[in-house]
Amino acid sequence: MTRNRGYTLVELLVVAVLAVALLGIAAAGYHTWIRTTANDASMTRLLAEFERARAYALARCCATRVSFFDGDRGDLVAIDRLDPEKGEEWFPISRTNRLEWTHVEPYRTFFFRPDGSCCTEEDRLAEEADFAEYGMKLHGLQSKSATAATDQQESREIVVNARTGLANISAIEMKSEAKQ
Repeated sequence: MTRNRGYTLVELLVVAVLAVALLGIAAAGYHTWIRTTANDASMTRLLAEFERARAYALARCCATRVSFFDGDRGDLVAIDRLDPEKGEEWFPISRTNRLEWTHVEPYRTFFFRPDGSCCTEEDRLAEEADFAEYGMKLHGLQSKSATAATDQQESREIVVNARTGLANISAIEMKSEAKQ
């Protein structure tokens, strides 16, 4: 009597169901990891842009500004410089790619004086730096398929010291409260 060597249909179906379940779990974790990594990359990019604007102001002894714009799929960051020899016109230095999966709020402009200090209003560029700190929040965007049970809003804040012009990340990660 010969025996057939092989797998039964039930065994194949069990393996297929297990494979689909594992792929589903892995895909959800991968999506969360991509969003978290994109948010961290946006923070690093914004800190680099602040440092670039401050360094340019110190090196060239001219005022610079960092501006934020609302793009189609994310926020854009632009750095401009004020050329004292050419009047009161701002000239572009650089623009970033879109910050995907993130949203800068509120849209404001930061000005760096030639001494590297910071202010948020153009008419205060000639004044002496104060001891204030200016904050800017960066929110993680929600996916359209997020449910109310898993609805989490990642928020972090970049804080810029007005006296030194140095920016750092304030670790205030908040989760939105469930609606009652």
